[in-house]
Amino acid sequence: MTSPSASADTLLGTDNILEVDDLTMYYKTRGGYVKAVEDITFDLGKQTALGLVGESGCGKTSVAMSLMGLLPGNAEINKGSIRLDGDELVGLTREELRERRWRDIAMVFQGAMNAWNPVYTVGDQIREAIRYHWEPAPSVEVANARIAELFELVGLAPAMLERYPHEFSGGMRQRAVIAMALSCDPKLIIADEPTTALDVIVQEQILKELKKIQDDLGMAIIYISHDIAVIAEVTEQIGIMYAGRLVELGPTPEVFADPRHPYGLLLLRSTPSIKGPRRKLAPLVGEPADLVNPPPGCRFHPRCPLAEERCAQETPVMEEVSPGHQVACFYWERTAELDIEGV
Repeated sequence: MTSPSASADTLLGTDNILEVDDLTMYYKTRGGYVKAVEDITFDLGKQTALGLVGESGCGKTSVAMSLMGLLPGNAEINKGSIRLDGDELVGLTREELRERRWRDIAMVFQGAMNAWNPVYTVGDQIREAIRYHWEPAPSVEVANARIAELFELVGLAPAMLERYPHEFSGGMRQRAVIAMALSCDPKLIIADEPTTALDVIVQEQILKELKKIQDDLGMAIIYISHDIAVIAEVTEQIGIMYAGRLVELGPTPEVFADPRHPYGLLLLRSTPSIKGPRRKLAPLVGEPADLVNPPPGCRFHPRCPLAEERCAQETPVMEEVSPGHQVACFYWERTAELDIEGV
């Protein structure tokens, strides 16, 4: 049984499934333009997991919605490029984007209850996605067989496909959302806070299932989360965002062990860990930047313990500090010397 995207990769010699270059997206509001995403650049390799972390409002979900082509009417991609499997997505029509969603790129939304229409069975809703995106459209029997296969993959009884969303527990609804995201064999899945509002045991189960599914099916995943522990567990790469910009990007183990951006260091050190020696948690003082009127220069400089006059006048660009590890900070070499307890 195959779906539209089950053919071999056609990446024309590149190992990247996703290439984002200089992506900038604003929301138009009565108070002015919200500069939600600015100058975001990163690549994602095939079968790789990338985590995007940062405080609430930093632009993580706005990046995800830009990739999915699900921006609201007041949002506009001002510049930049999004290439998925070698194809440019910026500039496609709504219908063209709709054809790519689920088939090539899918999303596991946060808030599983809100992801379902309460008056249709879960099976009906997954069947709709399958029958729209598969060519030729399969019969109900073939679609049901695919859904049953997916339910078994995510740990649900196949008989539950004819039940309504309210008959599922929170964890079961989230598993069903994952099954729907997998229904057309996408090359890339975006998981936006996939374990929000679930107890820790169910969180662990779902994360393990996602990781196993990624390994078994060979797809790439972007995890969007404010929970750094989740990112540490399931990703190979991590991107740290602050006020709409990517400030640090690199291999997850290296960034966790040796963060080079002051915000990355403070963010990671503000999170308790049950591993390693005991350490005092670092405070993240101050308020996040106003994205309607962001501060000039480095947006983190009003809260940064390393800030100097240059930081308020110039915007740092990403530079490689070690293989694959990039940081946007003029004084990244001094980050390791910060006295966290004295900050």
